[in-house]
Amino acid sequence: MPVGDSPMETLYKSIKRYAPKMRKDRRLQVPPARTASVHSNLCGSKLTLDAEIVDGRVTDIGYRVRACSLGQASTAIVVQRAIGMDAEGVARVQTQLESLLAGSLDPDTALEWPELGIFRAVTQHTSRHGSILLPFVALNKLFVNDKASVKGPVKGESL
Repeated sequence: MPVGDSPMETLYKSIKRYAPKMRKDRRLQVPPARTASVHSNLCGSKLTLDAEIVDGRVTDIGYRVRACSLGQASTAIVVQRAIGMDAEGVARVQTQLESLLAGSLDPDTALEWPELGIFRAVTQHTSRHGSILLPFVALNKLFVNDKASVKGPVKGESL
């Protein structure tokens, strides 16, 4: 964090870097990709996530994001980092993020995805946690359905 920047200033600067990447939809062909739609009841954020999963690992991700800037930034990070990961790896990162948002993660703990550290500034804004977690929930649903060999879109889920 640059000298003098508060956690909120760092968050806003990061959002300006990540959120614009999600403003233009990038959908994948279904099939071979699978798709899941999720939304946050509390804030109304919505995400449709497409993913190609081959041999249990993400090989490509598409999206349609209708979320606040926090949800857009979180989705941008997931799109950038999840390629090549399996369900366990994504779940591990999600658990770490959930602990960070709950304020229970030791500040000295190294994050597997350091970019998620920007969300430390919103630990007290619980109404936004659902939006931040949307891409993880959607990706988890896609992994579950891949293991079950479910074809086609997955019905929505709310947080």
